[in-house]
Amino acid sequence: MTEQVQQKTWPQDRIKRSALPSWQNWLVTGITLTYLICELAFNSRLLDLVGSVSTAEEVHNMERYGRTLTAIAAALLAFQFSLMAIVRLKKKGRLPSAKASIGAVLLICLVTGTVTWHAVEWVIERQVSKSTGEFRQMSLLAQLYQHALIEGQQTLQGIPLESNGSQVQTWTSPSGKAFLATLPILLSASDRYRNLLESGMEQNLRDNISAREGGVLGYYKAWQQAREEVYKQFTAYYNDEMDISETVRQEQSRAWQRYERSLEAKRLKTWNVPRRYYASVRNHVRGQGVPVTGDWTPSDRAGFNAAVAKAARQKYLAQRTVVYKGVTLPKRLDWAVFFRQEVVQKELRQKLLLPAGTRVREEYPLTDKLKSFALELHAPHLDEAVRQQLPELRAAATSYSPGGVNEKLGEDAARAVIVPPVALIFSLVGALTHLAKLLYLLLVPLTAAMLTRRTSRTLFFMNHHPLLFPVGLIAALLVTFSVINNDITESQAYQNLKDGLAGARISITDEPLPLSGGTVLRVVHAVSIGQSYSYPINQFLRENVLLGFDFGYSSRHE
Repeated sequence: MTEQVQQKTWPQDRIKRSALPSWQNWLVTGITLTYLICELAFNSRLLDLVGSVSTAEEVHNMERYGRTLTAIAAALLAFQFSLMAIVRLKKKGRLPSAKASIGAVLLICLVTGTVTWHAVEWVIERQVSKSTGEFRQMSLLAQLYQHALIEGQQTLQGIPLESNGSQVQTWTSPSGKAFLATLPILLSASDRYRNLLESGMEQNLRDNISAREGGVLGYYKAWQQAREEVYKQFTAYYNDEMDISETVRQEQSRAWQRYERSLEAKRLKTWNVPRRYYASVRNHVRGQGVPVTGDWTPSDRAGFNAAVAKAARQKYLAQRTVVYKGVTLPKRLDWAVFFRQEVVQKELRQKLLLPAGTRVREEYPLTDKLKSFALELHAPHLDEAVRQQLPELRAAATSYSPGGVNEKLGEDAARAVIVPPVALIFSLVGALTHLAKLLYLLLVPLTAAMLTRRTSRTLFFMNHHPLLFPVGLIAALLVTFSVINNDITESQAYQNLKDGLAGARISITDEPLPLSGGTVLRVVHAVSIGQSYSYPINQFLRENVLLGFDFGYSSRHE
């Protein structure tokens, strides 16, 4: 009796089925799943980029991949809606031909993806191009501060210290990386943190330069490479194998001009010398120091040049000195003496960016773990690099504005600060949207199949309202992530940041963003907590499903 009531309550024709044919539904499901894997993998790589000392080119690469995935996400939505529209037209008997349907779907997807690509690019480039000089300068300082946190040279007051006194593990954790993704833009957009960023500016710059070069070991490798290049030049110098082609070319030109002038004095040209004068012309040319062959003709410049080259080479071999980089040196100096020559030292100082007067040794002991090298070369190198770059940081903010001398530096800094949070937001929106869509695509056919076998109020409700479950699940996760805490969100530093940004406006351009700093920080809170759970899964997908695809960023630790 109960079964009869249930069957009467839920007849088969009341079961909601997929709007698309079964094969199309599973096709869209498969494509959506593939996109989600790529988006989640990109999300993990984006956090890797944020949690490292990256270059402007790596930021550009990540931005392009992010825009591509966002464009694909929009195109996938257009793809599904287009297929559903075709199904509706078919039911109304107004279905166009198969070829026209396929063409229309592809065109809609292409247009949607292209428009989205350029729209995201416009959002980013508009903020970068219209960013103020003050924001660009603060972005540069915020980047240096962020990198100092990542490398462990700086600590953020109020964040718990680790056993070794640093906070490296905090900032290299998924939640720490997510927090750092937005920290620079929060610091850059408010004058409240200018003193914090400027106080350690010089030391942060020094540490940043060292980190980019790989520290003492990285600079030691640069010294080894420079020494190898000098040794190649020394080998050529010692074995009389130096490149004298430019000297030969100049001598060939001068000798040919002398030869032509001597003929002009006799009212002759190289091409009209009578054959009976060939022998006397050869003797005359030989008298000018050009040992031409016995069958050489007066118009044969190639043979003339070969003779000049031969004479120049013989002269070079006969000399006891040699001109090296414009400086005359004795031949056969040994390696150590050659390496210490000022002309060699000057070239090394230029390659290794060292102050004037620094002496570069040909060997440094490895037994002291590069302490001598660090003291004698690495420290002076960092001093010189800081000396050259510090004026840019201390320049007036107007120099970073469009048309200023530091415009390019300011644009790169602004882009590096703006791209990670924007890319992270688009990545999360795309992932959550398509996660909801994927659950929807799975729920409708699965609940319909289960209802054909047995009745259930819960299944019936889910079958008729398939979006409620995925949307509710995602909303519940976001609410949960926004209320629970971790070591960062519980710290005094986070509370200080929250108090400092309460009601403050984030100003990238002359017009503040519609979101306040406090609102952005609440979003950062949820994202930071969520990433601590999702990052291991995302990283697993990137390394194992996408076989370690790097999305244009290669960490020096890998």
